[in-house]
Amino acid sequence: MGRRGMNVQIGKQGAGLGEERAAGSTKDLPAGGADRKQSGRGRVLDVLIIGSGFSGIGMAIKLQEEGMTDFLILEKTDGIGGTWYKNTYPGAACDVPSHFYCFSFAPNPDWSRIYSPQPEIQAYMERCADQYGITPRIRFNSPVDLITFDDDTALWTVELPDGAIYLARHVVIGSGGLNIPTVPDLPGLSDFERPAFHTAEWRHDLDLTGKEVVVIGSAASAVQVVPEIARYAKKVVMFQRTPNYILPRMDRAYTDAEKALFREKPWRLKLLRWKMFWRFEVVLTPLFKRRSWLRRRLADKTRAYIRRAIKDPDLQEKLTPDYEMGCKRILISDDFYGALNRENVTVVTDGIDRIERDGVVDRAGNWHRAEALVLATGYDLHAHMTSIEVRGQGGVSLQSLWRDAPQAYEGAMVHGFPNLYFVTGPNTGVGSTSVVFMIEAQIRLILKGLKKAGRTRLLHPRAEVVEAHNDTLQKDLEKTVWATDCKSWYKAASGRIHTLYPRSAGHFLKRKLRLRMGDFILESKSDDQIRAAEQKAGEYSLLEEKC
Repeated sequence: MGRRGMNVQIGKQGAGLGEERAAGSTKDLPAGGADRKQSGRGRVLDVLIIGSGFSGIGMAIKLQEEGMTDFLILEKTDGIGGTWYKNTYPGAACDVPSHFYCFSFAPNPDWSRIYSPQPEIQAYMERCADQYGITPRIRFNSPVDLITFDDDTALWTVELPDGAIYLARHVVIGSGGLNIPTVPDLPGLSDFERPAFHTAEWRHDLDLTGKEVVVIGSAASAVQVVPEIARYAKKVVMFQRTPNYILPRMDRAYTDAEKALFREKPWRLKLLRWKMFWRFEVVLTPLFKRRSWLRRRLADKTRAYIRRAIKDPDLQEKLTPDYEMGCKRILISDDFYGALNRENVTVVTDGIDRIERDGVVDRAGNWHRAEALVLATGYDLHAHMTSIEVRGQGGVSLQSLWRDAPQAYEGAMVHGFPNLYFVTGPNTGVGSTSVVFMIEAQIRLILKGLKKAGRTRLLHPRAEVVEAHNDTLQKDLEKTVWATDCKSWYKAASGRIHTLYPRSAGHFLKRKLRLRMGDFILESKSDDQIRAAEQKAGEYSLLEEKC
């Protein structure tokens, strides 16, 4: 497919912004991405980053600002942007305002709308990577399956399916949670003879105009895609398992005058971002406490919104949640309910009995013709945590450790896995602010760890500290609405919540401002390990030369 995006002008604040595209970018290199000089193969890298979404690009930019330029990014797809590169379904957009869903050091005065559509976000990320000179340091089409710590060399070895091997002193895992699509085990799905695809794998070669389309799912992606395809499909049938709390988005386009003002007076962008941050902190964060008068009031307003927006009383009842607001993700949309009022859109709540070769049979026995089947069934956040096999000291498997209860120190580091860092690890997800804010905060902490360990030491948290930290997190989570009885993708099968952070974004940031060295094991590499590392790097250099 190749890299794609649109030309987005980013604000001039921050090092590197406003400069010309870096010479030697991937457009001038072989298809593999970074050239051999920058590839990192055959030598020991200081830092290896996994993923080129907000986490990976942000980490790389901050490393470069600190003068730590010996790094490489491995990206499994052929483009920059992470979830915003992969999710290109009609209507894809962010549910956090544009000026708060971007790097604080790279404001963009030219966002077209209050809530950015997917192409603009992906183009913004690509332009950040280009203008900060990060793009030449990305090796595309490089999925990582295995990361292993070598006790003899005190290095991390990263292996790719094509046989490429990389050695690194530090590894930063920047892959995001919206990474592994959930495909439900539906009876007869394999018998369906027409096109069937997940929203994350949208078939752009398929024209749905005049077609009868069945959408399975009614949450975040369905709320965006259904209004779009309903405009040109002959019929849309949406299967809903659970109704959602949906608030008006109140989106609009920014005027040319507003964008010009943002460019001419950058302090206005800073002020707007500051206001957005505090609106989330003061209004949304308390909303998710177990006891919240504000949530009860907002739930009543949401039900009233459904009654105003939906014409059919029976459909109103189908769309009205009967669970506590906030225990599942709260959605926003200006056009979803309007789409459900259309005569060519049907909402089915009877569940799916089976899928046949050309249609879907619901549990009431009704058959729904399907010329295409769209799976708007979300992502597996729990599988994301263990999607890469990581083996630490003594060959201990992180997948095994995290099978039932993923946990980390500050969501970033794990005992027994020295110099390994997660940007969006366990309990770093948010329900009340911008994940980009959380990513930037986490990068602060990781940078401190990288600098403290350097090239000659190993850093990882003490086991008892990790346990105590996560016990506190779980106790705090019990005080939130997320821990109530309703079923959500926030929870593991056990009921434990290892996806979300229970306190405010400000509290999260405060925790990242310094390394509490008493929480860590910091040990120097032995002379034998350093010699073994040099020997291993030399062996790979010889292998590279022969290849």
